[in-house]
This record gives sequence, structure tokens and C-alpha cells, in this order.
Amino acid sequence: MSWAAIKGQPLAIRLLRQAVTTNKMAHAYLFVGPPGVGKRLVALELARTLNCLSPRPDGSACDTCVSCRKMSADPITHPDVRVVEPDGRFIKTDQMRELQAEMYARPTEGRARVAIIDGAERMNPEAGNRVLKLLEEPPPYAVFVLLTQNLSGVLQTIISRCQIVNFPPLAIDDVAAFLREDRQLDGGVARLYASLSGGSIGRAVEMVGDPGLSQRREETFDLLGRLYDLDDVDLMARAETLEKQKDELDAHLEMLTVWLRDALVLSEGAPASLVVNADRMGQVRTLSSRYGTVGLLAMLEAVAETRGHLMRNANARLTLDVLLLRMNQAARTAAASPVT
Repeated sequence: MSWAAIKGQPLAIRLLRQAVTTNKMAHAYLFVGPPGVGKRLVALELARTLNCLSPRPDGSACDTCVSCRKMSADPITHPDVRVVEPDGRFIKTDQMRELQAEMYARPTEGRARVAIIDGAERMNPEAGNRVLKLLEEPPPYAVFVLLTQNLSGVLQTIISRCQIVNFPPLAIDDVAAFLREDRQLDGGVARLYASLSGGSIGRAVEMVGDPGLSQRREETFDLLGRLYDLDDVDLMARAETLEKQKDELDAHLEMLTVWLRDALVLSEGAPASLVVNADRMGQVRTLSSRYGTVGLLAMLEAVAETRGHLMRNANARLTLDVLLLRMNQAARTAAASPVT
């Protein structure tokens, strides 16, 4: 890996390379952005550059020294770089206790101790407080890189001690180009996956290997098309089915969001080129004409709030019951009113 091999995120990469070349590194960075947009790749490349034994003048690693080779191994074998991830649902206290001990020790082979905490919003309270202690009294040779997709889930005291680096979604054309080159996909198929990914290469790659994607697309459209015909018993049964698909639940909610967003694009008179499900334009037009702007906005709001509640570990079944009841009410209201 090298800076040049990382797709997108030119502003973040420029900022970090400039910090390296001018020797003005912050002691802690907080990378914020959706999953699959390059946060972890950039963090690892930064760690590799900081520990390179023969760094280049442009702020890149030499790729050939012992340190670079250890950073390029899979898994990473460099003793001065530690990557911490959630153990189960959370990053736990014991993980942070071990990290504390390591970060206060001087580098053994490289030039810096680098800790990459992937999923900073998922630290339990005590783990968060241990990280805060490290950030309050950082060793001069240590750099901390925290990654999060949910800034609101990170302790404000931690945020205040980090330099925030934003990682926005990648351009759809960039994701499609990657899929064509790296996965040898047809142009139309690559564009579809890129659009469904929301600008995330990681998510797009997962979709390419996901045999359930097509089925989720059909199931979510079927639900939206029949919403106003379903009674409470039907809705509860649908919620139960969704709740049982725990590993795919967010993917179902994301697909609902995509259908509703596409329909809203047409309802608002925006260019059809913005539609993600471009190969299903007839179905998108059906949803748009059936529910109109008001109904679609109400449903989108309900789905967004549901995803937020689930991220905060709300009761999944109860949350899904409420979601489908709200969407059913929005559908019935739209059916009884002139579509706008």
C-alpha cells in the first residue's frame, strides 16, 4: 500500500502528509466518516510512514526498509503499531489497559508508537476513560488515530483532544472505476453497485460478493409497494421476520432508504440520472407517484430514526414494530391525499 494507491480522500491525505513533512503531527487524530471510505487504510499508511526508517521528502514511506515490510505484512508484525478493534460489540477495558502499557513504552524498532482504535464509538465507559487518560498525558513519541462512523457516540472529552479529519463518501464514479478495474465488473453492474454503496468502496466490494443483495432489493420493494394494504397483524409479522435477520437488518434498512430516496428524487423533479436503481426505473416511478413527497419524506424520517435507535442498542423488535406502523400510517395518509 502507498498514499497513491488509496482511492479518494485527497484532502485528508494532503493534510496528513503535510503534517509528516513539516514535523507538525498532532498527538491524536479522529477520522470521521462512513464505513468503507478509506479511514483504516489511511491510518495504516500514516503509521507506516511515521515508522519508515528512510522516509521520502514528500511524506511517503520508502516501501523497502524492515519497518515498511513489517507494516505491509498481513497481519501487521510491527511491534510499535497496535490496532484495536471491538471484542464482540464493544472495545473493552482490558484492551485499553494493555494499550496503556504499550503506549507508555518507547518504540523498539520504529520512530513512533502508533495506536489505531477502529470503532471509537464502541468503547465501553471505562475503556473510554482510559483512552482519555492517554490523550491527556500522551508520551511525546506516541500518535493516536481513532476511527469512527458515528461522532455522536464518542465522548466529547475525547473529541476535544483530537484533530478531526473528515472522510466523506467517495464519488460514485470513483467507486465504479475501482470495481471495473479491481473486480472486472461490467460498466453497468459496477455503476449499480457503486450507487448502492453510497460512496463506500468497502461496502461496494461486500455487495459484489453478497448473493442476498438481489433478494433484499425485491423484498424491500415488495414491502413498500404493499404498505397501505397491510393490517397490523401483517406488519407485526414483517417486523418479526426482519428482526430474525439480525446480520442483514441494517442492509435491509439501507435498501429501504435507497428505494425511498430514489422515489423522492423523481417526486421532486430532480434528474433521473441521480436514481440509484436506474435499472428499475418503472418501480421507482410507481413509488414516487403512489406516495409523493410528503409520504416519502415521512417514511425516510422513520427509517433514519430507526437506524439511529438500533445503533444505540434499542430493543430491535419494538423498534421495528414502530417503524412499520409509522410507514403504514404514512402510506395510508398519502393514499388518501392528493400526491404532491
